[in-house]
Amino acid sequence: MSAVAVTAFIAAVSSSMAPAAERGVAAAAVSPTPYLDRIEKAVRHVSPGLEHQVWERTGGNRLDDSAGDWLLQTPQCWGHDPCPRSDRPGTKRLLDKITANIGEASKTVDITSLGCPEKLIAQLPSPCGTYPDGAFRDAIVAGLKKAAGKHKIIFRMLLGAPVLPATVNGDDWIKAAKKTIGSSAGNVEFHVATMTTSYAGTPLVPKGGYTPSWNHSKLIVVDGRTVITGGVNTYTNNYVQTPKPVTDMMMAIRGPAAMSATGYINRLWDWTCANRNKLNWLATTGSWVYQSGGGCVSRLRPPAAAKAGDLDMLEVGGLGVGIQAKDPSSTYQLPALKRPEDAKCDLSYADKDVVNLDRDYQTVNPEETALREMVATATRSIVFSQQDLYGWCAAIGGPIKAVQPLGDLRLLDNVAAKMIKGVKVRIVISTPGNEDSYSTMKNMGQFSNLLRKRIALQAGSDRAADTVMRDTLQYASLRSSDKPYWKGKATDDRGKVIDCDDAKKPCTYAQHTKLVVVDDRVFYLGSKNAYPAFLQDDGYFIENPAAVAHLEKEFLDPQWKYSKADATYDWERFLPPTVQSIHTERKSSKKVKVTVQALTHSGDDFMVAYGDKVECRHTKSGHQCSFEEDASIVGKKIDIVDEKTLRWTQREVPR
Repeated sequence: MSAVAVTAFIAAVSSSMAPAAERGVAAAAVSPTPYLDRIEKAVRHVSPGLEHQVWERTGGNRLDDSAGDWLLQTPQCWGHDPCPRSDRPGTKRLLDKITANIGEASKTVDITSLGCPEKLIAQLPSPCGTYPDGAFRDAIVAGLKKAAGKHKIIFRMLLGAPVLPATVNGDDWIKAAKKTIGSSAGNVEFHVATMTTSYAGTPLVPKGGYTPSWNHSKLIVVDGRTVITGGVNTYTNNYVQTPKPVTDMMMAIRGPAAMSATGYINRLWDWTCANRNKLNWLATTGSWVYQSGGGCVSRLRPPAAAKAGDLDMLEVGGLGVGIQAKDPSSTYQLPALKRPEDAKCDLSYADKDVVNLDRDYQTVNPEETALREMVATATRSIVFSQQDLYGWCAAIGGPIKAVQPLGDLRLLDNVAAKMIKGVKVRIVISTPGNEDSYSTMKNMGQFSNLLRKRIALQAGSDRAADTVMRDTLQYASLRSSDKPYWKGKATDDRGKVIDCDDAKKPCTYAQHTKLVVVDDRVFYLGSKNAYPAFLQDDGYFIENPAAVAHLEKEFLDPQWKYSKADATYDWERFLPPTVQSIHTERKSSKKVKVTVQALTHSGDDFMVAYGDKVECRHTKSGHQCSFEEDASIVGKKIDIVDEKTLRWTQREVPR
C-alpha cells in the first residue's frame, strides 16, 4: 500500500470514529493513533485530576522482545496435554525475564501483586501464599542478587490482601530473601507490605466502606525504565508446580511508559504508608508494612526513562474503593442507564452497585471508562480473552454487606450496540465452575443470557437479540488442546499430589488473562478484569497493528483453534455454505446432470433445494453430489442448504 493510500485509510478511520460535530473538519494533522486518541479523550473527560497519578500517555516506548518475545504468555503449550513443566516455554521465558529485568536494576525495583489468604490461627488450605512463592520468589530474588552485587537497591513490594488478618509476617520473606542473596544483601533496602483499602462484612469498618477493595495490579518496574505487566499472579502452585497450569499472560515494555507505572504504584504506597495498622492483628482494612531500614517509602523517583522506541502507550489504572472518593476536578455527568436491575445480584443484602451507578466511583477508576470507550471505537471486531465477564455474586464470608453486580452494563451495552451493527465479537473465558476458583460462573448460559437481555433492550426483542448473537458472536470456554480436560500428575510446592488422571476429579482449563483487542489494531493488557470488581488495577492500551498481529498468531489463533470445539455460539458455523463448484452435463435434449460441491461451516452435511424438490440429502461437507433434472433448470436458481443450521447459499445453474 502506498504512503498516500495509508494516509487516506487512517483519515477515513479517524473520520468514521469522530463525533458527528467533528466530522468534515479539515484534517490538518492526521493522527496515526485514532483509537488511542479517542480513549485518552474519554479518560481525560472523566478523570482529569488523576493524570500522571493513575493514568498517563507517553511516547518513545517499545515492546521489549529481548527475551525472544515481548508477549510473556504462560504456559504456552498449545496442543500439548499433558503439559509437563519441562514443556512450557512461555513459563520459562516469563520467569527468566523477571530475573533479567530485576538484575538490570541500578536504583529501584517496584513490584505489585495479589496475595493469598494464608494463615489465621492455623494454616489455611490455600494453594498460594501471601508473598511470591516457589519459582516466582526464586526469579525475583535471583534478580535482586545480581543487581545487589553492583548497586544499592530500594526494593518495594506491595501485595493486595483479600483477607488482611490472614496474611503472614513479611519479615520472614525478607529474611529468606536476604539469606539467598548472601553477602550483598545489605545493598538491598526492603519495603514489603500488604493492604486492604475497604472490606465487606465487618461492622464499624474503620476505613473504606462495605465494598471490598485491595490491590490487584501486577507490575514489576525496574528503575522506571522497564515494566512487566499483565494478569499473572506470583503463585507457583497455580502456574508452575501443577499439571493444570493457568493460562495467563504478561508483556514486557521498555521506555517512559514504565515511569507511568511507578507513578501509579506511588499513589498506592501513599495510602499504604498513611494507613499502617499497629498491634491490631484482626484489622480487616489498612496495611502492614515490613522493612529492613528507613521509614515507609511512599515515593520512588527514579530518573526519567530515555526514549526506547516509537510507540505511544496509554497507561490507565484505578483506585478501587477506599483510597479516594472522587476526582474533584471532574465535570463528568453519569449518563442514564436503562434497566440497571439486570445486573442486580440475587442476594437481598447487596449494597449499591458502584460499577454501574456511582458517578464518583467512575472518576477515580478511569480504567472502567477506558475499556468502555475502547469497545465503542470498534468498527469490525472485538475480542475478549478473560477469566469472566460475569460478576461473582457470592459472599466472601461473614455478614457480607456488598457484592459485585452481575455485569458492567455500560460495557455490555457498548458491546451490544456494536453487535447490532454487525461487529464480530469473540469471547473466550475460563471454564465455568473451575475447581480452583478461576471462574465466577456455574455455566456458560449465565453470561450469554445477560448479554441477550442487553442486546434485546436495543434491538427490540429477544428474537432479534438471538439473531444478532447467532450472526456476530463467538463464545467459548478455554481449551488449550483437543482434550476436554488436563492430564498428568505433579506434586505442588507444599507436597500435595495433583492428579489430573483421576477421572473422578477432572482438571478443567483455567484462564486468567485480561486482554481486549479491537479491530486488529488496538489492545489492552493489564490486570483489570472485564467482570465487575472494585480493586486497584493497572494496564496499558497500545495501538499497533503489527503487535496485534503477533498477539493473534502466538495466542489468540491457537486459543480459538482449540476452544471453538466447546463454543456455545460461533457465527462462523452459521455462515451459509461456500459453493466450491457447480456445473452441468447434458444427458439428452431434455435432461441435464447437475453436480454441486460445497463446504459447510458447521461441518455438517448439505443438501440442494429448488422449487418443491430436495436433492443430494446428507452430502458430506466438501464432497460432490449429482442429480438429474429437466433441462429447464439451467439458468434457474438453486439453494445449497446446511442441514444443521439451515442457512443456505443461492446459485444459478450454469449452462
